Amino acid sequence: MISGTSGRVLRWAGVLVLGSLLGLASVAFVLRMARSEEIRNGSWTTNLDTGSTQAGIYLRAQVALGGLLALSKEETIYFGAREDDEGEGLSGSCDYRMEGSDLGARWWSITAYGSDFFLIPNPEDRYSFTATTVERESGGDFVIHVSATEHARNWLPVAADSPFDLIARLYNPESSVYENPAQAQLPRIRKVGCR
Repeated sequence: MISGTSGRVLRWAGVLVLGSLLGLASVAFVLRMARSEEIRNGSWTTNLDTGSTQAGIYLRAQVALGGLLALSKEETIYFGAREDDEGEGLSGSCDYRMEGSDLGARWWSITAYGSDFFLIPNPEDRYSFTATTVERESGGDFVIHVSATEHARNWLPVAADSPFDLIARLYNPESSVYENPAQAQLPRIRKVGCR
């Protein structure tokens, strides 16, 4: 038999656990609601209200959780990828080949982030490629290798066995990008293999 004090402690512990679970479930719901307004373009998604006064509370919560200091769509459009072209989540236990050409903007960057929304520490101190730092093929296209294992050219390191996201930032995008973001030219993310 549980004494009166022990019983109260157990009841309060149960209430705290239940409250925590309900809180986590509501956060997951809020993030799903913000994602429901996303525009899909292959593996990439965007929401043109990011950084604008039209952003609803769910999108603002998602931006705040990610620590993104968002500009308006006329200044920057953000595309995020959590999965490859096959629809599978991005993981540091796999190697990816990101193929593309210049994105429709005056300047652009593609950055890898860990599941904690922070840059991924790596021995190369390399966290992104930009319109001015990526090495190009002879025709002007580029190939970026996203992997935990080293590549000789255009290697974007990620942590082994950890999920990650990619963010493409298009600074001063062409008007066609924000008029039709689902058709914007973005890099393909192809899985090469996994360990």
